Amino acid sequence: MYVFKTGPALTFGLFTILVFISLYGYTIFTDGMFFDGVFYAAIANNLANGIGSFWEMQYTTTLHTSFHEQPPFVLFLQSLFFRMLGDSIFVERLYCFLFVLLNIYLIIVTWIEVVGKEKKYFWLPVLLWLSIPLNSWTFQNNLIEVTMSPLDLCAVYFILRGCRQGSMHWFVLGGLFTFLAFFSKGFQGLFPLAAPLLYWIIYRTHNFSRAIIQTAIVAVIPAFIISMLLAYPPARYFFELYFERRLGGTFNHLQDTTRSHFYLLYKLVMEMLVPVAVCLLIWLIARKNTVHAIIDKRQAIFFVGIGLTASLPLMVTLEQRPFYLVTSFPYFILGLSLMVLPTVEAFMETLKKRNWHVPNISLGVLILLAVTFISINAKNPKRDHDLIADLGSIQRIIPKRTTISISPEIETRWSLHAYFMRYNTISLDDKNKHLYFLTFTEGSAPVDSCYKDLHLPLKIFKLYECK
Repeated sequence: MYVFKTGPALTFGLFTILVFISLYGYTIFTDGMFFDGVFYAAIANNLANGIGSFWEMQYTTTLHTSFHEQPPFVLFLQSLFFRMLGDSIFVERLYCFLFVLLNIYLIIVTWIEVVGKEKKYFWLPVLLWLSIPLNSWTFQNNLIEVTMSPLDLCAVYFILRGCRQGSMHWFVLGGLFTFLAFFSKGFQGLFPLAAPLLYWIIYRTHNFSRAIIQTAIVAVIPAFIISMLLAYPPARYFFELYFERRLGGTFNHLQDTTRSHFYLLYKLVMEMLVPVAVCLLIWLIARKNTVHAIIDKRQAIFFVGIGLTASLPLMVTLEQRPFYLVTSFPYFILGLSLMVLPTVEAFMETLKKRNWHVPNISLGVLILLAVTFISINAKNPKRDHDLIADLGSIQRIIPKRTTISISPEIETRWSLHAYFMRYNTISLDDKNKHLYFLTFTEGSAPVDSCYKDLHLPLKIFKLYECK
């Protein structure tokens, strides 16, 4: 899509690609995920295979037999991938990889919308975004933010175009994608609603009443769609349970994860240290050439303001998980990139006279080596090695869609429920007797004498069958 001339721009573009492949390629395509990601993939895979429905999704036959903890759009979207591609563990990994590419693409097009002629520096916000450690962790673990972040980026991009061009149809599109973000994770996705007013506060290119109208258009679209859904009984029932269980649990302190409302503020500062340090380093190198540089601070303030609307409301409750911040990072990065752009331009000018053929060829070779390394090592789990190996042995014995008995020690190991359902479509039950019984290697043996050890070569489990 974008053509570089041979020189430092191409070099930094290739370097950004190498960083992306190194940080995201290996971690996304190797086996093993954080509990939430396995949990969501299991539900989406179930839906693709006719277990549950759009408004009544199902996790296992013993846990969340009717799932209402998240709005259904993300899980439905991922289920389409399973329907098309089967239930391989690489399906959700391909999903995450495509959405991280979409996220990067939207950062680029938003950057170009603002800076216009400076397209050759689109690698700058991408490289800074890649440098945030929490981004790679989130996108490799199939969390809801993987989908919600590009949806909100689409909304902000369309609203920004509407504010700059004065065309109302952009606000309609912004409202539509704001709804889809809400339909992915509830109220956390609604922060683009603040964009028209924020743009007016910073730029004042039109009167206040017009800003109100623009905001109203963006807000009416999701409000209208939600009202239409609530007229449909299954959807209304779903949202009633969602508000009761999810939001009720959050505001009644049933799902608190921290004791401080400022925990996410601390995490935000910590995660932004690396990109800020990179920008500071560039400034120290090129500061002599940017003494008279003119920075349009309004653009940077606009994006930082969007980032704050996406992050600060998360601190209202004590249910604060670091990956909630991922949807706010693109805007902080765009703001930071705009602030440092004149310095980067000066820095690049000092590098133009050098010979870049050797570095460019070297980076191309490293990219090929990185892709080869990922292809060779994709089958080696990055976590839960023994568990994944045992699941492979167990699935050859126990048919899919089976419920098995488990020892009490396993019942509260929630990640095991997720792995067994996602990899083998097996539900775990500690209350009823079934044909198979599972326990840890050093765990409680089954009380019922009908169970005989199958003596499988398992690493962390023992599997019994009632003969």
